[in-house]
Amino acid sequence: MDLRAQTFTLEGVAASLLLLVAVYTMFQSTVVIAPSWSDYANIQLKQLGYDILRVLDNSNGGNSSLIGMIENTTCSGGYLYTPPEFSSNLTKILDDIKAFGKLEILWVNGSKIEKAVLSDFNKTSTPDAVRVSRFVVVPELNNTCLGINTTKPKVLEVRLTLWRT
Repeated sequence: MDLRAQTFTLEGVAASLLLLVAVYTMFQSTVVIAPSWSDYANIQLKQLGYDILRVLDNSNGGNSSLIGMIENTTCSGGYLYTPPEFSSNLTKILDDIKAFGKLEILWVNGSKIEKAVLSDFNKTSTPDAVRVSRFVVVPELNNTCLGINTTKPKVLEVRLTLWRT
């Protein structure tokens, strides 16, 4: 009987058991974090918001574009309103994705930041709402409702807050 062959066999079995114990220990000590379902929905809604603003930022869109909406925002009774074309398009998009929205315009006026909330889309958001924004450069702007009158290019931020119930 060859004792060396038995030793090699025992050595191989011991090595494989040692590897199995090491792999088992490694997998037991690893923490796997999976996002919860609500986190996934918020990420998806945020991406949809960026896509909405990207689609609406069309320089050839007239009143349906972000620039057209900013240039043609009207006021009545102390409330600001988007042009009907823009309001209709954004409402259809929000209805299609089964979401609610709040639309704000922000800009710098001297040393302070001005903010206008558009009444068409001024609902109270839920705690799990997401906010997306897009910067828009308007070549020249004369909108008395927003209080902006300039012949120089103006940078404005359009914020869209989205949520689902």
